[in-house]
Amino acid sequence: MSLEGILESEAGLTILGTVLGGIWTFFKSTSWYARQRRRRYYRAIEALEAGVEQTYRTYVRAIKEASADGRLSDEERRHARQLAREAAIAFGRTEGVDVLRELGEAYIDLWIAKLVQRLKQR
Repeated sequence: MSLEGILESEAGLTILGTVLGGIWTFFKSTSWYARQRRRRYYRAIEALEAGVEQTYRTYVRAIKEASADGRLSDEERRHARQLAREAAIAFGRTEGVDVLRELGEAYIDLWIAKLVQRLKQR
């Protein structure tokens, strides 16, 4: 049987329609999946920003005002980063986002440092 014969038959058209529909569904679902991942990623960043902002307002600002030179010690900085991390994880949980999984546990401290730098520039 030739290709024309297969395409003209009822079974051939059904198979072709099924294959093309499957391919179309695959491409649509991958773009949907990518959008979902991107959405979770941005929500995780927003949770991290909220954690850093809250830590700055509640912990860092109070220490800076109480300090003579207005600076944090290394230990206070470490503690502030830990508080920001915990606050971000808590904010993420309320939003249904696993911040550590979305941004990468190894990179959270780098993200926090980047957000702190951005906050200092304001």
